[in-house]
Formats: sequence, C-alpha cells, structure tokens
Amino acid sequence: MADKPPFSTPKANPRPTAAPLLPPEPIDIIRIKARSRRVRLNVGGLIHELLWRTLDRLPRTRLGRLRDCNTHESLLEICDDYSLGDNEYFFDRHPMAFSSILNFYRTGKLHMMEEMCALSFGQELDYWGIDDIYLESCCQARYHQKKEQMNEELRREAETVRGNEGEEQELGCCPDKRQQLWDLLEKPSSSVAAKVITVTRHIHKGTLSVTSHPVTFYRQQCSQQEKQNA
Repeated sequence: MADKPPFSTPKANPRPTAAPLLPPEPIDIIRIKARSRRVRLNVGGLIHELLWRTLDRLPRTRLGRLRDCNTHESLLEICDDYSLGDNEYFFDRHPMAFSSILNFYRTGKLHMMEEMCALSFGQELDYWGIDDIYLESCCQARYHQKKEQMNEELRREAETVRGNEGEEQELGCCPDKRQQLWDLLEKPSSSVAAKVITVTRHIHKGTLSVTSHPVTFYRQQCSQQEKQNA
C-alpha cells in the first residue's frame, strides 16, 4: 500500500491592510461645497439644515468663515469634525444654546433663553464669534444682571476657599510634633520622658521657692523638725 502524503492545512492569505485615509484636496472641498446650496450643521448631535447664504450674513463669525475654508486644516480650526460626502460639519457644543445662535443668523435678532445660565451663554457667544452687544434690549439687562450675580458668587466662593486654605495651613503646621509636645508638658503618664520633665519642673519650682523665699522655707523646715521631735 502506498503511503499517504502527510496532511497539511492550506496557508491563509493575509488580508491587505487598508491604506490610511488622506485628507481631501482643496479642489475637492471647493467642488463639494459648490455642489449644494445647503449645508448641514451637527451641533451636539442635533442636526440643522440651512442655506449657505444664511451664514454669509455674518461673515466674521465662526459659521460665516466656514464657507471660505478650503483645506482640511482650516476646516478643523472651525469645526470639530466633518463629512464632505454628507456635506455635514460637526460642532461639539451646547445644542440648546445654538438655537438662539441660529435664530440670530436667520432673523438678525439675538435672544437669550430664559433657562440658560448667563455665563454659559456668554461662553457660547464667544465660541461662535458673536458679540453680546447684539442682544436685543429685552434680554440685555437680564443677561448682564445674571452675569454680574454669577461673577459675584464666584468671587465669594473663591474668597471662602482661600480663607479655608489659610486656616488649614495655620492649624496644620507640624500636627504630630505639636501633639507630642502637648503630651510631654500636660500628660505626665504618657511616657517616661514626660515623667522626667514633670519631676524636673517640680524640682525647678522648689528651687525657685527656696531662692525667692528663704525665710519661709527655713520656718517650714524648723516646724517639720519640731513635729518629729515631739
């Protein structure tokens, strides 16, 4: 009988590694932007669709500069991510605050939401490149009043924290050494060293009594001697 050839498993061909995606060329960015009159803005997961010309009304703002970005680097300076295939640009910002921002592009009127924190809304305005001077008169006083109240609360909290830190530094200096010194002076039975110090203090006090009041000390010694002889 002929010997069977040894069994061997076929070698699997290694899968080719995918080439890293390269940033799009400027000509591709320009062509895709020109293909559509509309643009999709994804702000914190909430998608808004509007016309490019709506953003052109405020050319010096962040969104106003978006249309003129023709390189990968310049786009990432404006937004956090983008998809040219979907004509979508992502901004990792507060989605509810953006409704007031977007309304400003569409109507030219800037309002602050009633439930919005004044400091947070001010940060959103700074991010989108919009000055708070454009706030409507009905929101100006409320915005600045709330902002000042929040700043005052933050100042008081900062002063309280600084005061607490100062007290901790004063009371917390060498706590172990302070406790040991207290035990030596005020707790004679806490250690042998404390007992020695206590005895020394009593001897020292007795010496001072002899030195300061010799007559009294002499009379006390005589009185004790007479009692022993009686």
